[in-house]
Amino acid sequence: MSEQIMGGSQGHTNEHQYLTFYVQDEQLGIGILAIKEIIEFAVITKVPQMSRFVLGITNVRGNVIPVIDLSDRLGLGVSDVMRRTCIVIVEVKEDGEVFEIGLLIDAVNQVYDIYPTDTEDTPNFGSRIRKDFIKFMGKVENQFIAIISIERLLSIRELANLPHN
Repeated sequence: MSEQIMGGSQGHTNEHQYLTFYVQDEQLGIGILAIKEIIEFAVITKVPQMSRFVLGITNVRGNVIPVIDLSDRLGLGVSDVMRRTCIVIVEVKEDGEVFEIGLLIDAVNQVYDIYPTDTEDTPNFGSRIRKDFIKFMGKVENQFIAIISIERLLSIRELANLPHN
C-alpha cells in the first residue's frame, strides 16, 4: 500500500492540495506538501519513557521513524487499529532540520484542492481539537474540514517538553 505523494496532477499546484483522512470519525486534512508517503500499518516497537501518544518507532526502508497516535495527540482518545488503519509519514522542518514522523490514522479519504477563497478561520468553539492545532477550516462539498497545522501539532520542542508516561 506504500503510496508516494508527489508532484502536481492535471495542472494543479500542490500548495492548495490537502490529503483528507479520518480520525475518530472526524474528517481532517493535511497539506500534501508535508506528506512524504502513506504506508500500511506496520510493526511498532515501543520506546520507554515516551509520551502516551508516541506509540513507538517503525522501520521504513531502513529509516527509523517515530509513530504518533494522531487521535491521542489531538485529545480524541486512543486509536483502535482496524483494517484501514495506516501511517502517514510527514516531514516536519524545525531549526533547519527535517524530521520524519509517522501519524497513525483510521483511514485515508482523498486529496482535495482547497483554495484561500474556500477557507474560514478556526472557530473559538465547537471543535473537539485544540484550536492551535487547526490551521484553518476548508470548505469542501458544502462541509468544513479542519486542516491540521503540522508545525504546531508536531513541534519538536513541544514534544520534547511533554511529560512522559
